[in-house]
Amino acid sequence: MSDWFLADDLSGALDAGAAFHAAGRRVRLVEGTDDWPAGSADEVIGVNTESRNLPPDAAAARVAAALARAAARGDRLVFKKIDSTLRGPVAAELAAVRRQFPGHRILFCPANPAAGRTVEHGQLLVRGVPVLATEFARDPAAPVRDGDLRRIAGTGTGLSLADARDEGELEAAVAAVAAPPGPWLAVGSGALAGPVARRLGGNARVLPPLPQPAPGPVLFLGGSAHPLNRTQAARLAATNGLSVVGMDPEHPARAVGAGAAQLRRVGATIVLAPEARGRPEFIRDTVAAIGAALIGEHGVRRVFVTGGETARALAASLGVRELIIAGSIEPGLVLAATATPHTGALLLAVKPGGFGDADTWCQAAAALGHRAGA
Repeated sequence: MSDWFLADDLSGALDAGAAFHAAGRRVRLVEGTDDWPAGSADEVIGVNTESRNLPPDAAAARVAAALARAAARGDRLVFKKIDSTLRGPVAAELAAVRRQFPGHRILFCPANPAAGRTVEHGQLLVRGVPVLATEFARDPAAPVRDGDLRRIAGTGTGLSLADARDEGELEAAVAAVAAPPGPWLAVGSGALAGPVARRLGGNARVLPPLPQPAPGPVLFLGGSAHPLNRTQAARLAATNGLSVVGMDPEHPARAVGAGAAQLRRVGATIVLAPEARGRPEFIRDTVAAIGAALIGEHGVRRVFVTGGETARALAASLGVRELIIAGSIEPGLVLAATATPHTGALLLAVKPGGFGDADTWCQAAAALGHRAGA
């Protein structure tokens, strides 16, 4: 029997995986559309269904298929990750989980206080503002439709909805659902994964070191539409002496050429998607293709990506089959290692679009080995 958790996109899987890594578990992330291999006793498997942008029925079917696959071999689901701003078909995925586990007590709480996402009186707030009045309600790919936990989750025996304004209240909510005898499951943000992972515990041994790519050029790839990323990219450019390469989706070769020239000149480059997002899937895939070209043709082995959909598209372009969590740089900003036959070892830092402050891209640069003036 293996422990595993479920996430609806890659950045969410990384965020939840970092919590289990911090608790002393080896964490391996795989695609939920594959028949993933069973995990060992000392690891947790993170399964990404990549269902954030699917219609509700399709998302529920994909979640149900992953649940059935794991149940057939006796694996134990220990957490279900959802977006901390309630983007995506959360209600449909939660319902699929509840159908699979009718005898479980289920805790539902999307709060991530460190990122400014709290739940008060059953309502999700982002830095004190109802989520429907924020930019997340205008997300071009998966806008938030509701911020009321009661309407999203519905009712039923064994379901608990928790308010959470800080980490202590998340800990208390997990303690309360886990206290009675019998099976339980938490559904929520990466922050909720923390107390779940600590309660389940690790194996109290030193985790094995991961292979590291040789020092070399660093790529910063901004695929998220969230406006915070433009502020973060500008701060990194000013601090580390870089220029931002704007991307024209109709002419990606120009961004590849400009990015490659900057890699040769200063050892790093920033490629940023345009603000206008009329065709989010096309832009996502174009950004990923630019990143794959710079990695495959210009020796990049250390990459920062913002936007879970962009990170997943890049991984698919490179033929990445799994990621191993290497650690957390700051809340929501996770470091992972992988390797492919064509590139060898790769180190990836991935962040959801709306996370962090003005210095977050600079923190990622330091973790990837690019310093100011390098």
